[in-house]
Amino acid sequence: MKTALALCLIAAVGYGCGAVMQALGARRAAALGETGIAAMARQPVFLLGMLVDFASWVISRFALHTLPLFAVQTILAGSLAITVLLARWVLGTELRGPDRLAIVATMIGLVLVGVSAGEEPSKEITHLLKICILIGIPALIVLGSAAIKLKKSVVLAVLSGAAFTGSALAARAVHIKDESITGILSEPLLWAVVAYAILALGLHAYALMHGNVGPVTAAMWATEVLVATIIGALLLGDHMRPGWTIPAILGIALTLGATIVLARSPAQELEHRTAAASTHPSNQARS
Repeated sequence: MKTALALCLIAAVGYGCGAVMQALGARRAAALGETGIAAMARQPVFLLGMLVDFASWVISRFALHTLPLFAVQTILAGSLAITVLLARWVLGTELRGPDRLAIVATMIGLVLVGVSAGEEPSKEITHLLKICILIGIPALIVLGSAAIKLKKSVVLAVLSGAAFTGSALAARAVHIKDESITGILSEPLLWAVVAYAILALGLHAYALMHGNVGPVTAAMWATEVLVATIIGALLLGDHMRPGWTIPAILGIALTLGATIVLARSPAQELEHRTAAASTHPSNQARS
């Protein structure tokens, strides 16, 4: 379990670093009078930030095989604190009093969540649950299409958070019995992990086009943490250590509240957010 917790923390730090790297790349492109994805992609630091984001996402998927879903998603939400701190040091953004308190609250919340999480190896799921996970993809596509037409940014952010949670759920539930190339590629849940992630990124991009970064990010992370906690408990049998249920709930609440505060920090208004919504929201924030 210690290894899984370490992987989560590494992923959270990675998301925060990736966000700031991309912001730095966006600033350098803007200094040259260039805007847009193509211009930022010509900045090595921007591309490195995207690579760090992707690596962080992959690392977090491995943690899901040992840690409960709620623990992984809550710890990843802590990447917002990393983003705010690094943006202050690297980009010179403002660090408000509420931001400082929220960072402290995040640290306390993550400690409580980490200590409360029991070791929970991933288990085989029922065939019905597997079908439900797969059906969730077209369902989110339909709902997302409707929200895009209505230009409802917060709804899009919530759907994006649900899709990211779907990716995490599929990653936790997937079991490769045949480790041959054919066996791996024929596992539907493995494809669901990727499909949900792509869908989540697209929905998040549209949310940023029609809304402000703060509310969008807050709605997305709140959905991820809450949905992961509920689904993990009801469908996967995730649980807290005996006697640690209340501290775990307190830790989740502290992290979630701090996330909402940090999502509205000046450090989140980084230039590349609305132009390049191509990474997990942790970076929009976030991931």
